[in-house]
Amino acid sequence: MTWPAMWRRLHPAALIVRVASNAKGTVSLLLSFIVIIRVSLMRHEWWLWLAAAAIVVYVAVGPVCAWMSTRYRLSATMLEYRSGVLFRKRRAIAYGSIHAINSASPWYLRPFGVIHLTVSPVGDGADIDLSAVPSALQSELERRRAEAAGAARSGTSTPQAAADAPSGVATDGVAITAADAPTGTATDPTAPRAGIVTSCPSPIPIFRASTRDILLFAVTDPRMVAAAFVVYGFVQNLQDVLPHGLTHAAERSIGDYAAHGVPSIVLLAMACVILLMLVSIAISLLHFHGFEVWRRGDDLIVERGLFTRRATTIPTGRVQTIVVSQSLPRRVFGLCSTRLGLSAAASGDDVASAAVVLPVIGARRVAATLRAMLPEWGIPDMFAATAPTHRTGRGLTRYYVMMPLAATAAATLLVGVGGPATRSWPWWVMAAPLAAGLWWTTCRWLQARAEGYAMLPDGPEPPAWDRPSRSPDTAVPDDPIAEVLAPLPHRILVTGATRWGLFAMMTRRARVQSVTRTTTPWRDARGVEGLRMRLFVMNGMSEIRFRFLRRADADALEAWFTGR
Repeated sequence: MTWPAMWRRLHPAALIVRVASNAKGTVSLLLSFIVIIRVSLMRHEWWLWLAAAAIVVYVAVGPVCAWMSTRYRLSATMLEYRSGVLFRKRRAIAYGSIHAINSASPWYLRPFGVIHLTVSPVGDGADIDLSAVPSALQSELERRRAEAAGAARSGTSTPQAAADAPSGVATDGVAITAADAPTGTATDPTAPRAGIVTSCPSPIPIFRASTRDILLFAVTDPRMVAAAFVVYGFVQNLQDVLPHGLTHAAERSIGDYAAHGVPSIVLLAMACVILLMLVSIAISLLHFHGFEVWRRGDDLIVERGLFTRRATTIPTGRVQTIVVSQSLPRRVFGLCSTRLGLSAAASGDDVASAAVVLPVIGARRVAATLRAMLPEWGIPDMFAATAPTHRTGRGLTRYYVMMPLAATAAATLLVGVGGPATRSWPWWVMAAPLAAGLWWTTCRWLQARAEGYAMLPDGPEPPAWDRPSRSPDTAVPDDPIAEVLAPLPHRILVTGATRWGLFAMMTRRARVQSVTRTTTPWRDARGVEGLRMRLFVMNGMSEIRFRFLRRADADALEAWFTGR
């Protein structure tokens, strides 16, 4: 399929997407509105017809106007987009500036052979959203992005770059001149990378999540608590719609059951936990069913979704960080998950979801899988005992826990003494600040144990601990990409803890934006500082932070950043 440089209108199926989106956004508002004005509905007041007409205009007429005013085209150097009737918007993204391409194929678009495409450059709020376009457009954009990045590396221009390049295009905060080509990575999918032998496209997925993996992800996901809010909001909406007598009877039945004793309360709590797990499992199956990761040239292709099939293209040269994390439940089962840090953030959290390239995997297998997925990074065994991580918090635990312990003691004393003295609350309320303080203290203690770094060496051959392991426990069968001969230069491995979870992050010097060192007079005298490295990441951890470390370590990290 050819793509001449002409303005194109979205497929008429875009009307379905717009109407469905507007209708979904008005359902909860409409239900609440009906509850408030139910008396007026019984009286058939005239102004209700005006409200109904306004809702129809918003849900139906608005999408028609948006569809008629929306155009896009593929010029020689950029993707252009314009829309709006009264408030007109025109946006352009150079092919070399594309950081992620995300497509969604919901069930109601499949009969028309079109997809919902989102093109994301660097930054937030600058993406182009095409709600119904031919599926071939994604492949064409991937091809042109690779050509533009390859031309930027070689210092040449793309074919016919000046043939139809528009002049004076008003862009929406997006640079459309030079592409920020990454250092040390090639972007031409047909040319082999220096030092790496590739066989692309991959004959089989590098990683495929089974149903068991998705279930493990759901039951060990700490965000399962969010399911409680989903259930709570659903119950609240039901209470607004159902008769008051029915809701009161249900509340009374639950109270009567809980009054039977401790066993009844325990069973009721277990039922709530099981309900939350079922909701979490359902959400995870919707998001990650059929999850696969493919390597095609210098692109990672992430596919997932049950009813709405999504596919996201992530250029490996745009990867800012690789973060392997272990929440407390996953540490118990020896599991972890992996997320890629990107400098793009698309609307609807599509890119953020696609950045989770390994939802859940055994800790012993993660390094080998990442080596097959991103061979140019030379991933070491991050959680292995042989990893050469220098722990910066060892011997400085008192600095980590001093503030939590002092604050806990003060708050507990204030609540325990102040309540009985003023007769405002009983003395046992002091258990609340005590529990919160103990949780804070244990989190800081874990940070003291986990924070560290390792500056990974450069060279044509990785050291022994950094070579791909081919043991039966960690080997990836039928690797579609050969072993790494020359990993990217200036890599660093950073470990740490967030709350009760552990993480290990890999990044490069080129991805670090700034270094900030802090201290106080009493810590400065003892040679203890804090250090932060800012990263340009929009979908996850955006900084490397060492809460406390010795001055020698801070000097070493700053020297690594400056290249001294």
